[in-house]
Amino acid sequence: MRKTTGPVRTGVKGRQSVFRGKGDGLRVQGMLTREGGRLFEVARAQLQKLVEKAFKRPAVAISDADTIEFLAMGELETWKYLSEQARLERRRTA
Repeated sequence: MRKTTGPVRTGVKGRQSVFRGKGDGLRVQGMLTREGGRLFEVARAQLQKLVEKAFKRPAVAISDADTIEFLAMGELETWKYLSEQARLERRRTA
C-alpha cells in the first residue's frame, strides 16, 4: 500500500496568541478533573475579559496555552503584560 501525505501546514491561522514568544517554551499535556476543568474555563473567561478590556475589542479565542500562562502569571502580572502589548499595538497602528 502506498503512503499518502496530506497538505503541509505552512503557518498558524487566525489571531496571534495573547502571550508572545512561546516558540522555545515548555509543552505540557494533562488531564483535569471535572471541577478542575470547570475552574479552568472560569480562568479562561477571566482572561478573555482582561484581553477585551486591554485591547478594547472582542477577544476572538483564548487558547488553553494562554489560559495556562494566565494562571501561572497571575491576574496582576497578566494585566501589566496585556496593557503593555495593547499600548505597543496602538503605537504600531497610529
